[in-house]
Amino acid sequence: MNEAVAQKHYLRTRIKHERLTLTKPFMERAALALLGHASEAKLIEDHHSIAFYLPTRGEISCMPMIEYALKLGKKCYVPKIYPNKKRGMWFLPYSGKESVKEGAFGILEPTSPISKAVRPSELDIIFMPLVAFDLKGNRLGMGGGYYDTVLANIPKHEQPKLIGLAYNLQQVRDIPQEKWDIQMDAVITPSNYRLFDRKPKTPTKPTLTPKP
Repeated sequence: MNEAVAQKHYLRTRIKHERLTLTKPFMERAALALLGHASEAKLIEDHHSIAFYLPTRGEISCMPMIEYALKLGKKCYVPKIYPNKKRGMWFLPYSGKESVKEGAFGILEPTSPISKAVRPSELDIIFMPLVAFDLKGNRLGMGGGYYDTVLANIPKHEQPKLIGLAYNLQQVRDIPQEKWDIQMDAVITPSNYRLFDRKPKTPTKPTLTPKP
């Protein structure tokens, strides 16, 4: 295990444990605070097609944001994972609790067929779950690589806004980055809405083998 992998493993273990110690009233207040910051920045009001997630395993809830978006008539989507495909994840329509059921890994997922999936480039915003983040816009996920894989090949001008949602305790000093890790445009915590300067990674130059 190299140093970067070891550090990510440590952060995941520590922060996932800390999240599970939060009380239900605290979590409910935090979720409402997210909606307040998102609404103040008009992230929902000014956009039409929005991807959220259905919280699990201590993730901060974006359910108040989803309910608000539905009331405004926005098109809402949530991810569905297909375990039989390598890191397969699609964004499918969400219209309320009746449109989901328990799926892979015990996570609620939409029941719509894959034919209803929307391409990530068609979304205006993707609100993303995370385990940890730093102030450079780096995101540490659960380790499955689903978001990184889905977003990897989207041209810069077609990418939706990528906004992480987290508790304040999930902020860390630094997250080691690997070439496939996708940076966020912003993060919302109960304390604030923070924008990042998302810098493209420098492509690796091919090594040229000298001719004999």
